[in-house]
Amino acid sequence: MKASVLTAPATLELREIDCPDPGPGEVRLKVAVVGVCGSDVHYYREGAIGDQKVKYPTLLGHEPSAIIDAVGEGVELEVGARVAVEPALPCGKCEHCISGRGNICPEVVFLGTPPVEGIFSQFRVMPAHCCIAIPDEMSLVEAALLEPLGVGLHAVDLTSVRPGDTVCILGGGPIGLVTLLAAKCAGAKEIYLTDRVQERLDCAKKLGATAVLNRDDKSAKEWILEQTGGRGVDVAFEAVGVQQTVNDTIGVARVGGRVCMIGIPSVPELSLPFHEARKKELAIFNCRRSNREADRCLDLVCSGRLDLKTLATHHFPLEKTQDAFDLVESYGDGVVRAMIHPNGELE
Repeated sequence: MKASVLTAPATLELREIDCPDPGPGEVRLKVAVVGVCGSDVHYYREGAIGDQKVKYPTLLGHEPSAIIDAVGEGVELEVGARVAVEPALPCGKCEHCISGRGNICPEVVFLGTPPVEGIFSQFRVMPAHCCIAIPDEMSLVEAALLEPLGVGLHAVDLTSVRPGDTVCILGGGPIGLVTLLAAKCAGAKEIYLTDRVQERLDCAKKLGATAVLNRDDKSAKEWILEQTGGRGVDVAFEAVGVQQTVNDTIGVARVGGRVCMIGIPSVPELSLPFHEARKKELAIFNCRRSNREADRCLDLVCSGRLDLKTLATHHFPLEKTQDAFDLVESYGDGVVRAMIHPNGELE
C-alpha cells in the first residue's frame, strides 16, 4: 500500500509499505479521509510536542474516517461498513480511566503521537471497538471531522458553558471553530472570536459568532472589553498557543470567570499573568484532546444542529500530503481544515 511518510523535519515522502492484516478483535480500514491537525503540523515542523519526540521515519495523522476492508476473528462489524475512528486507546485500568477521564490516561496510545504511527496511509489495522458506524446521511468528510469536534465539546464541558453565558474564543482555526459550534450548542448567548485570517473570521460568522475581530486591526483584549461593556466574558478559550493570546485570554475573562487553554505552544513554556488571574479568582482549565465524545458528535451532526462541512475547505490526494501541510503551516488560501484522501475518492 501507499503511505505518506515523515522522513525528516518538514519532509513527507510517498512510499510503498506492507499492507497489514487484522488479527482477532481487529479490522483493516480502507482509509477514506484524514484531517491535517495543528498537532500534526507541530510534529511535521518541529519534530516534537513537549517531550513527545518524533523518531524518523514515521506516519502522522489521527483524524480518519474509513470503510471496513477486512475483519479479524470475533469482530461483528461488516466489511463495507462506513466508520469514524476513535484515535485514542486508553488503558482502561488506571484511576483516570476508571473515573471516566481516559483522555488523560498516562498509558494512552494515540494515533500519530510518538512512538505510535498515524494513519496517512491507504490502509490501517485498528481495534474494532475504535470504529463508530456512521449513518448513510453522514459523509466520510464529516466523519473525519468528528474527532476535532469532540475537542470543542470537551473544552465546553470542562468550563461548564451554560445557556446565557458570554464566551470569547481567541483563535479561529479548526479547534477554535469547533469550540464555537460547541458553545453555541450549549446555549451561549454571545460568542466573540478573534483571528488574523479573514477567511476564518468569515467562517466564524457563518457558523454563528456574534462578532469577530481581525487581531491585526485592534487589540483583542481592548475589543472584547468594549463588546462587553468592560465586564469581560464568562468563559474565555485560548486556541492558538502563543504568549499574547494567553495574556489576552486572562485579560478578557470577567472577575470570577473561567478560562480554558486549548492551543498547543511551539515552545516548552509560556508564562501566565498570575496576579491578574489571582485577583479575578479565575478557574483555569487545560484541555487535552477529547474524551469519548463520538456518540454526541454523531447526534449533533445528524440532527442538523451544527455544520461541519464548512470546515473542510481544501482536499488533497495522498501524494500531495506535503502540499497540504505546507498550506496549513502557512495559513495559505484561507485554509481551515485540509483533508487528505488516501485512496483518491472525493465525495
